[in-house]
Amino acid sequence: MKHATAFSWLAMLALALAGLAACGRGTGTLVPNAAPAALAHPAAAATLTPPPKLLYADHNGTLYQYRLPLSSASRPQRALQEDPNAAFPPQIAVNAFGTIAIVTASEIRIFKPPIVSLARTKAHKIVPLTPAMTEIGPSGADVIDAEYDPRGNLWLFSGLGGEISELRAPISRTTVAAVVIPFGAPGTKTASYGVIQGRFDVNSTLYAYGQSATSASLFKTSFPYAKSMSPLDGLNIAQAAFVDSSQFLPTAPDPVSVIVGQYFGRLSSPPPQQPPPQPSNVLAQFSLPLMPVLGLFPNAVVNEVVGAVAADPPAGAFFTLDAGNGHLAVYPLPLHAHDKPKLTLRCLAGGKNCNGKHLFLAP
Repeated sequence: MKHATAFSWLAMLALALAGLAACGRGTGTLVPNAAPAALAHPAAAATLTPPPKLLYADHNGTLYQYRLPLSSASRPQRALQEDPNAAFPPQIAVNAFGTIAIVTASEIRIFKPPIVSLARTKAHKIVPLTPAMTEIGPSGADVIDAEYDPRGNLWLFSGLGGEISELRAPISRTTVAAVVIPFGAPGTKTASYGVIQGRFDVNSTLYAYGQSATSASLFKTSFPYAKSMSPLDGLNIAQAAFVDSSQFLPTAPDPVSVIVGQYFGRLSSPPPQQPPPQPSNVLAQFSLPLMPVLGLFPNAVVNEVVGAVAADPPAGAFFTLDAGNGHLAVYPLPLHAHDKPKLTLRCLAGGKNCNGKHLFLAP
């Protein structure tokens, strides 16, 4: 689950992320008569969504609900058990209107706001997972991430067989996958990669983070979804949040399009006749559009390792969960070199449970 997610607050006609790599050719299930451009249907992305008032931090199966804006005195309003008594935490997704989807190995549980409990008996709707939605193994579905896109459709990322499937809203017991994209299939650009997580930009363009035995990379496909995914010039950035300049308030002093996430790679080109520098593992921001000819280097970094990122462009801020201690931090958006967090709150989950991997904003 991993966007994250990123939600589009006040999303208007968004600028295309024009410098990103184009999609390749391959196999998969395609929307009939699909147009190739990310902005083929821009009006669908122009739906106004309410500004965020809540922040959800996911810590190893417990979802902590905070009221925004955060302050040094902020404490969770609620601690919600995502799947009580389960051996492993489920996957979780939150859409732009605060609906929560809990995805276990056997079913999807939909909860409508206001959220007061994630007990199965409190679910608005329970939909069994089927082979028509995602691959099912002897122990059920191996869903390793779940994400809502800005249009409210739920996406399942399956480690079993490596596939990404779209479940169109509204989800019901008769739902089947509208789109299935193979990931890691031989002969495609994702060959040898396993899908780890997915994210969406304001135009519902899908980005999947994949890992192989020797490398990791971000892969892109445009809406309506192409048959295969193309690597984003080998960019190794996880927990990514995609921010479009149109998402900032009109009064914002520096409305820029950026990617923010955990980056593993070089920070600069080596001097002439010198060996390349060792890769760094840092929280990083990349300006868009990317300029591969100039080198894919971040324009701002912070020496942190985070397990989750969520961006709130109208507030000029983004939130992170530290991968080690689970601390919740607030950084300025856009990020500038060596920026410090504006606020840091310690993890209340305790010990090994502070390894959160998701942050969500909700109205």
